Amino acid sequence: MLTRLTPAPGVCELRLDRPERLNALTQPLASALLEAVCAAQEDESVRVLFLTAAGRAFCAGKDRDEPPTPEFVAVLQQLAAAWVDGAKPVVAACQGWAVGASLELLLACDIVVAARDARFQLPEVNVGLFGTGGVFALLPRKVGLARAKGALLLGQPLTAEEAERWGLVWKLAEDAREEALAIATQLAQADPTVVGEIKRLLHKEALGTFSSVLAREAQAHGRLGH
Repeated sequence: MLTRLTPAPGVCELRLDRPERLNALTQPLASALLEAVCAAQEDESVRVLFLTAAGRAFCAGKDRDEPPTPEFVAVLQQLAAAWVDGAKPVVAACQGWAVGASLELLLACDIVVAARDARFQLPEVNVGLFGTGGVFALLPRKVGLARAKGALLLGQPLTAEEAERWGLVWKLAEDAREEALAIATQLAQADPTVVGEIKRLLHKEALGTFSSVLAREAQAHGRLGH
């Protein structure tokens, strides 16, 4: 379900590898991703985390065959915290659909390259669910409050061009993985102390204490019974 690769020195590629289900997230897959991320953060040979997905879609969100549970929400929040608070940059390549929880995880990445066929959606409100992964801090910081409200309250899909125009992704590319890998390779060659400090200060100024946002999201899930 999760494949770990080393496509370039210092780059740890973590590939969602469940294409027959459009890489839909199950708790075992999310837990495996969290375990791999934590291991990479501790591995001195790894300088950049590189998130990719197999097949025609990045991720269809939470697998519909699995009911939402507090444990699943907790894993998603831990993943977001690991990426936002960790010193190592996280680069992602997105093709096809990125829906719900998977888009929330992309928001926590530092640089996202999207293919021109990419589509993005936060449809939770339409099925009576609530966002997680720090989306209530990350989304308005990236796209502005008005657009964040529209995305979360209406649940409408966005094209790749709209996502780029909004600032949801860094850039579009004909081959998202190739372009994102070039970026990851460049970052792996930079001074990791400088890169980590840039990331830390940007997040401190833009997000404040990210853990407090995650805590408030968890409280909301509790009130809603998710």
